[in-house]
Amino acid sequence: MTAAEQATLVARPFLSADRVRWADVDLVGIMRFSAFTRLVENAEQDMCREAGLGYQQIMQNPSVWMPRRNLSIAYTAPARIDDVLQLVTYVSRVGESSVVFNVDVMAADFRQLYAAAEVVTVCVDAHTFTKVALPTETRLAMAPYSITTEAARAWVLNNT
Repeated sequence: MTAAEQATLVARPFLSADRVRWADVDLVGIMRFSAFTRLVENAEQDMCREAGLGYQQIMQNPSVWMPRRNLSIAYTAPARIDDVLQLVTYVSRVGESSVVFNVDVMAADFRQLYAAAEVVTVCVDAHTFTKVALPTETRLAMAPYSITTEAARAWVLNNT
């Protein structure tokens, strides 16, 4: 993507779906807090694949890695077994050497927010694990999904 194409790009969140599975719930059928990490990881991977950064391609001959530095999840409502979940995934910040991924876990109709996750990743050299600048390819791939939380949530309300 050229710089001119990137300048005219309208950012939006990446949407995917999943559901609450038997392995995700406690004895009363409510999704366990730790099960949300599976959703967050899958949503991030799906968005990266859609952006042209498939994990298989990245793992073949890596010069950099993007380990997680921080994960935070705010839980707002219980998700229950068999609930269909909409995963609203976007990038709220691209720094010199880091990317902040966000995943809003929502009800099938997008009217209920179950949880909001933020994952901070840092770009490091694959051999030394020292911090390095993000590759240009990564910056360009994340551009279509780089949007504030407020704008991502407004986009969902106006486009679903």
